[in-house]
Amino acid sequence: MAVISIVGTSGVGKSFLVKQLASMECLPAFFEGEEGTIPGEIFEDVFTKGDPLNRGRWFLAKYKLMLERARRISNSGIDCYLDVAAISPKAIIVDEDKTHDSLMKMIEEASLIQSDKVVLLTANKESLKNMIARRARESEDTPNALARAIRVQNEFIRLSEKDKNTITIDRSNLDFSKEADLRSVLARIRD
Repeated sequence: MAVISIVGTSGVGKSFLVKQLASMECLPAFFEGEEGTIPGEIFEDVFTKGDPLNRGRWFLAKYKLMLERARRISNSGIDCYLDVAAISPKAIIVDEDKTHDSLMKMIEEASLIQSDKVVLLTANKESLKNMIARRARESEDTPNALARAIRVQNEFIRLSEKDKNTITIDRSNLDFSKEADLRSVLARIRD
């Protein structure tokens, strides 16, 4: 069976889509986490741009554990959804100018398990702006939040262009609380 990763930039709806699809199909799912499930100092560090190497180590360990557990489940004959993939840390570090090379080395050394299918969610600028605003997270209430989300999205697109296991879905006009939209995404994943 398959490890299916839903990836994309902040606010694009990856975690919500994973929850919806896993619920529809009665399948297990793993999540990167939100405030409260990520240690406070790491969560704060994400937004203050503190120590990128410490932050990188924590997230790589979490991603590795998630992907390994998802692979174990899929090897037992059950599909599994995640809101991260091996491509995720590479896209997320796009803004780390001073530590980019060190972080990229850490990512390569982590040897993250590859997903069987990666779904890259994208959205146009206006949709992304609205989705981020709807989340109403204080940490994303800055003029730079949308610009960073777009840079990360562009890096996901660039990195995924060569990956035959990645499908890109523009979710600008999709509502993941509507069954018809969920079924259309599911059809693309299962195709």
